[in-house]
Amino acid sequence: MAFSKYDSFNSLNDSTTEWKIRVRAQSIWKGITKKTGEFRGYNIVLFDDSSERIHAFMSALICPKFEVELCEGQIYILEDFTVKHYNGDETNRAVRNDKHIYFITDTKLRKDENNGLKLPEYSFDFYNLEDIDPMKTDNRFLTDVVAVIQDIQPIAAHNKKEGETTHVPFTITNGKTYINVTEWKEALHLTNFPATRFYLNPKHHAVKLLRQRLQEPNFYVMDIEDDDVEQCQILKVADIKKLTDDFIEKKVACQLTVKKVDERMNWYVHFCTNCDKDLKLVDEEYKCCNRSYPYPDKRFKLYTLCSDDTGTIPIIWPNDEICRLTGKIVYDVEADDDDDVDAIKFPVMLKFGVKKTFKFIISITRENVKEGSNVYTASEICGPFEISDSHSPNMSKVPMLPREKAQQQLRQQTREGHA
Repeated sequence: MAFSKYDSFNSLNDSTTEWKIRVRAQSIWKGITKKTGEFRGYNIVLFDDSSERIHAFMSALICPKFEVELCEGQIYILEDFTVKHYNGDETNRAVRNDKHIYFITDTKLRKDENNGLKLPEYSFDFYNLEDIDPMKTDNRFLTDVVAVIQDIQPIAAHNKKEGETTHVPFTITNGKTYINVTEWKEALHLTNFPATRFYLNPKHHAVKLLRQRLQEPNFYVMDIEDDDVEQCQILKVADIKKLTDDFIEKKVACQLTVKKVDERMNWYVHFCTNCDKDLKLVDEEYKCCNRSYPYPDKRFKLYTLCSDDTGTIPIIWPNDEICRLTGKIVYDVEADDDDDVDAIKFPVMLKFGVKKTFKFIISITRENVKEGSNVYTASEICGPFEISDSHSPNMSKVPMLPREKAQQQLRQQTREGHA
């Protein structure tokens, strides 16, 4: 005799369709073919009383039977469906479960109106913010994070070929790592995926713990010096040009003054949202990862000449650091101009760093060491760098980064603690 009238997710298999589960719908979103705009069906992330999650799919042909009942957050009794096992690296996988559910014509879905065993309001699969960057190439799963929202920018509107849209740039942090986010009118630029959700102050233990940490004076644990800068060897330009094979794939730090921005180079690039590589135009189309991008996304890529007292090198500024230093994304710059902005007309605001000194973390590549390439790419830019013994009253300043503000506060608290 079974102790429960509902099947567990662990017991589900492909041997039958006679299953019965009690679940909450965490999120529901439409599956749309980007190239044709064709509606494929509904995707649903479900979880049970043990907070285990599973991905369910409802094809467009049977959606009319169920879509009136669909509501995020609702508890359902789901019966008579197909269970399938994933075979590998399917790009439409939503959760880290090796099985998924398919609705069929015999499937029954009804709201649970009884006061049965209580289900949690949410089920998350949290990852640390500092682990997000390596996960950019993992296109199989959705990723959940908990963080504090900071530095919310004003709403901005701009026109793209597919119509007008608005966005709100902001930053999220866990006190150690900062990630730039842009909320679009109909989609979230963080993942560019319809399943993305923001839960503001939900009743969840992870949020409670983070709020408690936020009240502590050492919430911003970036330390006095930036971690990467502290670990990297600080070199002069002359030393960087002499690096040997031992430095390939390693990072070094340097303090340089921006002499000029190369206006001959395009200040943005199109990129693949799947593999994060720059897109190239092939037969008048942008293609990558076996798909075409009729309206590809853009990001900054700024070429500069930087120098110290030993020489000059070209440095490429990455998108994330430009967004952080300026508080803008590519589409903000386009919206700021009345005319169409292109590679010919270089935005004046992107010259913000000229004649200022910054602290760069640069990645040394095989091309730099073995093939004589003198172009270096920065992975992080801090600044303007505070130069000791400089009493010039005319030294220009730009707004500090969020983490630098935290570091300044931490220095002040440390000084007050020792006073």
